[in-house]
Amino acid sequence: MPNSESYVEVAKIDEIPPGKMKHVELDGKDIVVCNLNSKFYAMDDRCGHMNALLSMGNISNDGVVTCPFHGARFDVTTGKKVKEPVLTPSQQMEPLPKTWQNYMEHVGQLMSHIKTYDQKTYEVQVEGNRIKIRA
Repeated sequence: MPNSESYVEVAKIDEIPPGKMKHVELDGKDIVVCNLNSKFYAMDDRCGHMNALLSMGNISNDGVVTCPFHGARFDVTTGKKVKEPVLTPSQQMEPLPKTWQNYMEHVGQLMSHIKTYDQKTYEVQVEGNRIKIRA
């Protein structure tokens, strides 16, 4: 069992129901704590693509967190990126004026060079009703 002195309390169990996430800050880092089937995981909370908070997105039943900006997906159990961001507008949207289409095409080309990396994960320990992560 790891030394509990190196873990910092970040939440209570009842603050994060199953299938939900919570944003926490620890030592200047944004971290998302996820409850996946009553087991807790923690990883960096900033998508490497456009710096969005992943905790503002969704988590699936199989533990995949989807970024709210462009849909990059990460496995909360490993932090691994499982899907690249989506850089094209939905076909269900109304057609944009031509000047906007040109602008969006240019922005899409610029964004295509932005890298999305795996997320750093953190060790989680539950003591009673307290969720702690390794600092």
